[in-house]
Amino acid sequence: MDFYAHQERARVASRRLTALFALSLAAVVGAVNAAAVLGWLLLGGGTRWPQYFFATNTLVTLLIVFGGAWVEWQRLREGGAALAERLGARPIDDSLPLHRRLRDVAEEVSIGAGAPVPSLHVLDDDPINALAAGERPGLAAVIVTRGALERLQRAELQGVVAHEIAHIVGGDAELNVRLAAALYGLSSLRLAGYKLLGSAVSREPGPLGRLGAPRVAALVGGALLSAVGMLGVVAAQLLKAGISRQREFLADALAVQITRDRDGLGCALRRIAGEAPAPLRSGYAAMVSHFLLVQPVGLRDWFDTHPPLAERIARLYGRRVAPIAPAAAACAAASDARATSADAASCCDAPGQRGGFAPADTIPFVRVALPIAAPFPGTASLARADGGAAPATSLQRDSRSAAAATALITQIRSASLGFETAGRWLVAMVAGRAADEPDAAMRASLDWLVSPAGASLRVPLLELLLARIRRWSSARRRELLDRCRRAVEADGHVHSAEWIYYTLARHRLSPNVSSGARQRRVPNTRQSQSRALAALFAMAAAVGEASARATRDALVDAAAMLEIPPPASTPDEVGTTELALALDTLLGLPPLDKPILLKVLFTLARTPGDPNYEAFVRAVAAAIDCPVPRGAGQQVGARRGEPAAVS
Repeated sequence: MDFYAHQERARVASRRLTALFALSLAAVVGAVNAAAVLGWLLLGGGTRWPQYFFATNTLVTLLIVFGGAWVEWQRLREGGAALAERLGARPIDDSLPLHRRLRDVAEEVSIGAGAPVPSLHVLDDDPINALAAGERPGLAAVIVTRGALERLQRAELQGVVAHEIAHIVGGDAELNVRLAAALYGLSSLRLAGYKLLGSAVSREPGPLGRLGAPRVAALVGGALLSAVGMLGVVAAQLLKAGISRQREFLADALAVQITRDRDGLGCALRRIAGEAPAPLRSGYAAMVSHFLLVQPVGLRDWFDTHPPLAERIARLYGRRVAPIAPAAAACAAASDARATSADAASCCDAPGQRGGFAPADTIPFVRVALPIAAPFPGTASLARADGGAAPATSLQRDSRSAAAATALITQIRSASLGFETAGRWLVAMVAGRAADEPDAAMRASLDWLVSPAGASLRVPLLELLLARIRRWSSARRRELLDRCRRAVEADGHVHSAEWIYYTLARHRLSPNVSSGARQRRVPNTRQSQSRALAALFAMAAAVGEASARATRDALVDAAAMLEIPPPASTPDEVGTTELALALDTLLGLPPLDKPILLKVLFTLARTPGDPNYEAFVRAVAAAIDCPVPRGAGQQVGARRGEPAAVS
């Protein structure tokens, strides 16, 4: 499947449908004015409507729509956790094995996808479903139903979480929040109509009664406004369905690309298709139906917000595949018939038992894929450190390296990880020195991690530690960042490697820092963006050891793609303060332009897959609030007319 062409088609369709959404609002305004004319003809006794009649109707309509949308936007802009609270979901509890499994899976997939680990919540509902929400990646949340945790295998849960994180990486979570706010605004017309109808049939005077209008006016006005409001809701639902359908296919494709496992998401969707449909209990679920992994019971046919499950499954497998019956019945039937189908065998194990592994919450971290398809070449060796069928790697052959990685992973995920211990390890990973660690075995593991031998695993394990620390209070996070800053400045000079890891830690642990406040500190003109590009590419050339000609060519390409004036030259030396200001400037780039910048940056590494350069790009991605693009080097070629397909 050509993921990149698929992604571009989905984005074009989304922009077109977003424009149509604005047109639907214009149609609603026109319908309101038509309804107002009809109401005036019925109640006005043949008199001509007053001056500014249409302007007043239009203004009131827009106030109702945009007022309702603004109220809902304010509720949801605090992050995905705010939407989770509206749905009635609760944060995960690390004392529960199924919740720990969700945490582990989310950390692995997020690190592999180059995105910050989202906050995790569980919705106490039996259907298998999930959703992702958040204004930006640093504030995103993934919400999973209890049924998904109880009935999905680990690999299937991994596919579901990868699908939701793909929505975050692709910017769908932010778009979904905006659509939810707009839908709520259009629904406000219908709600206002219902209130007028209620005031007309009750003894309460209502707003029109208090203004002296007769009860029949409230009755007619409420009926007309309700009808128009229903038209607005229908229009919004149709446009929302079109956007969601396109983006669900893209999220499925990206989930497979992230996990490198078609059967994980495929079997999860087949399980859902084989179960009896059931609605979510939350009354708010209908408002966010476009967020969900699968459409809840209710709307059908042309109101569907998701493609048919059979079509999604067929796109994953390249053919029609039957749904999976509920686990007990399916496995019993397979056993009786002695089924040999690979598709049936891969999906009939109990949750956590796929492939002969132990229950998922007891699997050592090295026995699962962290990250499955991360851009860091050495991390793939963690996927089968248990000696499975994966090809032998340097980590598998080197028992000392495997022991060091396993010790670090086990301790980072330990429930007993304390503040002081985490602080020492964070400082060691950021500053590259583990001298303060009193435990000799852990000091040896940390020394190995910051050495060239462990360089390919340094960022994934740092991300894992940051994901654990991120759940602590803001005061504790600030204290740990202060320790890191003092450590990197201890010798009076901040080296580029120290800046890279400190920048990554700072932006992962401070997701609530206002992007607007950072941008207000620097000018955001085309000329300032041009200077920022020059500073960024100068640092990239130094870290990636790129030649002057390659740096110049890449800089010109990036400026052309971003429609920014190309800088005349790059500075000979860039300080960390200047680079930080440059990143604050580039934070103001349009969301769809940021991945282009990162893709071009990837081309400056003299050695493809260099872990130090990969860490640099990931730090830049965190600073400009953009996930690391998948297959970045290939995507740059695709923009220049070269094929870029991923099989």
